Formats: sequence, structure tokens, C-alpha cells
Amino acid sequence: MGPVSFNISNQTKYDLRVQASNGAAASAPAGGNTNLGFGSEDTNITCAMRWYQDGICILQGSVAWSAGGSGADDGWTTSNIICMNGNMNGVSFSGCNEGWVELQPYNLMANGGEVSVTYTNA
Repeated sequence: MGPVSFNISNQTKYDLRVQASNGAAASAPAGGNTNLGFGSEDTNITCAMRWYQDGICILQGSVAWSAGGSGADDGWTTSNIICMNGNMNGVSFSGCNEGWVELQPYNLMANGGEVSVTYTNA
């Protein structure tokens, strides 16, 4: 798999912490942006997206990709709903209280590329 650039815009009222399955981590305060880079050795990545209010995790979603499948989950709770809009290598996705959104084709990220996602309050 080729390298991947992951760009995140957190336009919510909550702080965001990102934890990738390879150990990489990043954070974006409410209204902030962050990014992570992954090398060709990172062939199967899941990023836990966790939103915090006053230091307490209130919601978790995810963004994941590999050579054999890609998708995203905006997370869900009854009182704190976050929406997402994003793009993986030219394929747009969105969600607002949907759960997992599977992207096609299955090998969308097989050669690496770019993932961008913006989170907003519902």
C-alpha cells in the first residue's frame, strides 16, 4: 500500500483526539485542524476518533482503510450527535447518525492517497 495523508477538520464544539492502530496520535481542539501521515508499511489503519467535553470522552467514531476496504463511522449517542463529510481518493462520503459507511470500490486505498474529513455538530 502507498502512503496516506489523513487531514481532519474538527468544526464541532468538542475537543477531538485521534488514535491510530499503528500508535500514531493527534488532536484538534474545537474548531481546529490536524493531520497524520502514514507510510507504505501501514497497510491496515483504523483511527479511533474520540470527542471530549471537559476531559470526558462523550463520543467515539472511526475512519479506516486498507487495500481491501475503507469506510468511516461518525459515532452516535442520543445527546451528542456529530456529522461528517469527507473524501477518500475522490470518493465522497457523509454521515449524520448513520453508523458505518462502507466505501467502494473495495480497493479504493490500495495505492495509498489522501483522506480528508470534516466533523460538525448536527
